[in-house]
Amino acid sequence: MDFFKLAFLINAMAISLNVAGTYMVIVNLLFNQPIYPGLIVSLVIGYGVMIKYNFIFHELWDKWFRNR
Repeated sequence: MDFFKLAFLINAMAISLNVAGTYMVIVNLLFNQPIYPGLIVSLVIGYGVMIKYNFIFHELWDKWFRNR
């Protein structure tokens, strides 16, 4: 498999996992379910890495907020 295709898939998966984890936290808050500390730590690390290194995130951010 091509390196760039693999990097694209990993970066896309990172974005989707961060969004899904955030959704889980919100739903657990609404339904009064326990929120595990590991999920919060992984979200903090995931969003930090995504904002710092994820080129797909930066492309989407530029596309959504720079063309207004």
